[in-house]
Amino acid sequence: MEVFMNVKDELLYDFSINMPRLLVSGNTGIIDNVKKIVYITESSIIVDHGSRFSAVSGDDLRIKLIEEERVLVTGNIRSVEFYSGKKGGADEK
Repeated sequence: MEVFMNVKDELLYDFSINMPRLLVSGNTGIIDNVKKIVYITESSIIVDHGSRFSAVSGDDLRIKLIEEERVLVTGNIRSVEFYSGKKGGADEK
């Protein structure tokens, strides 16, 4: 089943301040709306977006730039995961 957003919903999602947003192209990823970096290794980077978390997994991952709630990641990106969290202390996937 495919889900399509109308233009208004798509624009609201694109500019949502609290929502995680990751753009991945080739060996580069841009993570937006980052409040803090939680965990960094060569194979995993986890960031906090305020009410949610994002995890980037891969090989030879490096943070190349941190600027105004935006993080630029390079390396062999294999997967991206999103997690809700901080509600009552129990994180949900």
